[in-house]
Amino acid sequence: MIVHRAFYREATQTTLLVTLTFLTLYLVVSLVKLLSEAASGEFPAHIVFLLLALELLKNLAMILPLTVFIGLLLTMARWYRDSEVTVLAACGIGLGRILRPAMVWTCAVAALVAAVAFYLAPMAALLLHKIKLENTSAYTAGIIPGRFNHTRNGRAIFYVERVGASGRLHNIFVSRTQFGKGGVLIAKRGYEFKDRRSGARFLVLLNGRRYQGLPGRANYRILRYRTYALRIKRRPFTPLMADLTRDEIPTLRLMRSSDPRAIAEWQWRLAQPLSLFILAPLALVFAYTDSRRGAFAPLFGAVLAYFSYANLLSVAHALLARGHEPLWLGLWWVHGLFAALAALFFARRAAGKTLLPRRALR
Repeated sequence: MIVHRAFYREATQTTLLVTLTFLTLYLVVSLVKLLSEAASGEFPAHIVFLLLALELLKNLAMILPLTVFIGLLLTMARWYRDSEVTVLAACGIGLGRILRPAMVWTCAVAALVAAVAFYLAPMAALLLHKIKLENTSAYTAGIIPGRFNHTRNGRAIFYVERVGASGRLHNIFVSRTQFGKGGVLIAKRGYEFKDRRSGARFLVLLNGRRYQGLPGRANYRILRYRTYALRIKRRPFTPLMADLTRDEIPTLRLMRSSDPRAIAEWQWRLAQPLSLFILAPLALVFAYTDSRRGAFAPLFGAVLAYFSYANLLSVAHALLARGHEPLWLGLWWVHGLFAALAALFFARRAAGKTLLPRRALR
């Protein structure tokens, strides 16, 4: 049908444009945050863009329902504003007939959101955790040249005058305590090295001196060296670590668990594609406008409906995770409430009535 094809084309184009805008804003904000963390020594600067991509994939399933809702809203608002819905109604194609292509289009988008929420987002969260652990070096992560830096365990202080383009360190100072004795290492150059056989990592210092002893005593030991290797301890990573957050656990493990927190996380992931089938008719309802109300009149009601739905889902998720809600109720009461409201509002709009009875509006 021509009307269906026109709807698919325009809804897809508008939603893609809205999604691109939201993703650009999200990437800019996330990039600033990651750069500040890299500068403070949380992780090396060279993995910032990898972390940025994983952060985006991790949160994509929460962004898409909003962009789809706004895309449908803007598409139908234009159809109302240009009197296309009026012309279609005169031809016998009412709002109920338009709902059919809207739900078919929503099914395709919901399949994409489900793939992201059930598989890609947990995988990205797990990789994000792994990469941050494996790239958090005791010495070289987040080096700021020209400043004294503390290691993450607080047992050493080091200073690097500058970092070369190849990652080589120049004019290095390291002060650390080992076996109850203080020591100072000075080197002209250095670099990070990984043993291919054992996988161990070392900070290799070249052409320097080592001073070891206690302040106030004259029995300092001075050692000249050409090569001195400091082993960098890293925490091992395994997907079965007890400190994994719920968003890093695979979906199948959540479905098999009887823990309220796991059930809350599973229902939260399910809510992301499921919410699209409730937001789609709401978008068609709140898109209604006319020349007297203005082009942006429906936006207030639509934004209020979306954030009410999203916030109630967050509240129900928190209550369920803490055991303050019965497991059978879960997040379903929020979906049921807004599905009933969407059905009521759509039925009244399709019949040419106001969303609320006029007595309620007085």
